[in-house]
Amino acid sequence: MSGRTRTAVIGGGMAGSAAAKKLIEAGRDVVIFEAADGLGGRARSWHRPEIEPDVGINLMYVSFYQQMTALIKEYGLEDELVKISSNVHISDDGDHVALSSDSPLSLLKYRHAPLRDRVAFLFTTLRQVRRKKELDLFDPVKSAPFDDGQSAADWGYRQVSRRGFDFLLRPQIEGFWNFASEEISAVHARALLAWMGGSGFYVLRNGMEVIAEKNAEGAELRLSHEVTGVQQIGDELLVTAARDGSEPVTESFDDVVIATPAPIAAKLVAGLPGSAVTDDTRAFLETQRYEPALSVSYLVDAGSLPAEAHIVAGGAADPPLRNMITYPRQVRDERGRLVDKLLVFTYPGRANTRRLIGLTPQEQFAAVTPLLTTLWPGFPATAEPFQIAERPYGFPIPAPGRYRRSVEVLRQMNAPVAFAGDYFNSPTTEAALLSGFRAAAVLTEAG
Repeated sequence: MSGRTRTAVIGGGMAGSAAAKKLIEAGRDVVIFEAADGLGGRARSWHRPEIEPDVGINLMYVSFYQQMTALIKEYGLEDELVKISSNVHISDDGDHVALSSDSPLSLLKYRHAPLRDRVAFLFTTLRQVRRKKELDLFDPVKSAPFDDGQSAADWGYRQVSRRGFDFLLRPQIEGFWNFASEEISAVHARALLAWMGGSGFYVLRNGMEVIAEKNAEGAELRLSHEVTGVQQIGDELLVTAARDGSEPVTESFDDVVIATPAPIAAKLVAGLPGSAVTDDTRAFLETQRYEPALSVSYLVDAGSLPAEAHIVAGGAADPPLRNMITYPRQVRDERGRLVDKLLVFTYPGRANTRRLIGLTPQEQFAAVTPLLTTLWPGFPATAEPFQIAERPYGFPIPAPGRYRRSVEVLRQMNAPVAFAGDYFNSPTTEAALLSGFRAAAVLTEAG
């Protein structure tokens, strides 16, 4: 082994790749272990040659993402950005009304909430905007002082009526993340209001995973390698991993970044001593809850639904189908001609998602297809089932008080083991990147 520090990064998603980037820049030899056959984690898109462009977008980039903006510029990816509409169509039992995050006029015309609630919501938003430097959607260090134990629902119901919250703010929280407003910190809702207005929404033409791939350049990749354990023997960390069911192999490292979902991280470090991982950190990892994510997509004829639309169920109930997102695509017909279509991503509600995770694609399509008209009554019966993506660890739930615990864990983190993941703040690529940079700093600053 060379005289350079050798670091393992477990998890090749946005957090792990961000950590790898900083470690490589610091002169480390970095090995990335990733259980999937490619980098990107939850930000990784699928690709199908039948459609043009061939990518199924999984996550969006928003113009106020500072870390990702810097990386897009560094990698010369500005021309790969494709702007999409910020309009959300909120459904009240099939009655859809557009609500734009950057249009006060849209809010004033919005008929799903009483006028007094719309006015109160506007002034509440303006109050949060004035505090946007403090209310951070990605950095728990900034958010923690405002994490007073209130849930988003507790806070929201004090700003507007229950009807106003359920048809103004709840759909914008739960339409992007499938967790319940009753289970998340009020800070998350307040930061969302502070930052979303006037923002631009984009996707990368070839998928968000290109950021992870660029970040990881210079690292040695162990794709399709599932890490089964981490041990410490003296000054060495032993990482054991198996590739596609083959016999496990153990390698020696100086230190490690664990950038997996929190419950997996907790299992990996179960055998490490308290000097490497504190009891508070273990408890933090073990108690992190997630909402799974299930994306069920269809191809429909252009014009049968609004293009570039985010259609969300309003109301307090957990709906059968939570939301739909539509993207224009082209498909070659039997004569080789390009035909305009819409690629429609649909997402079941929480109960249905939990019920369907792990079933076969045929069973998932069979269960979701009858639900399509519950959100869009005119959904075409000729829709073609196309692709499914599931994430058992879809959305880490930022529960009330979680931000404060997150900061405590960050302060206790030290070499030779650092942790990275969007569970430190919010389920966004930006939060994941920030956590990866911080994990790398913990190790590089230690030596």
